[in-house]
Amino acid sequence: MRRLARHILYGLCLVILPFVGLPDTACPSTSGPIQGVVVTVTTGIPGTMVIRDDRGGLHILKLTQQTQLGAQFKPGDKVVAFTSPYGVSAVQLQTGAP
Repeated sequence: MRRLARHILYGLCLVILPFVGLPDTACPSTSGPIQGVVVTVTTGIPGTMVIRDDRGGLHILKLTQQTQLGAQFKPGDKVVAFTSPYGVSAVQLQTGAP
């Protein structure tokens, strides 16, 4: 009987889990620009850029041929990345106060 109850409980967890969703920090941000410091950059198309924001969160950006790059970036550069539901649209060096 306990085995059956355990299997039912596991089954319910598997059914409910997809509806719970991910925490906000794990979901891609499409509401506004991402500001932070470049941690790593891989060159080439497609490439990736990892940005650490002011709160310490890491954002992995997938760079494609459609991504407009404002410079050749290196670790330590302060950048602002603009995103859309389709991906990263532009990355620029951050100038002045945000």
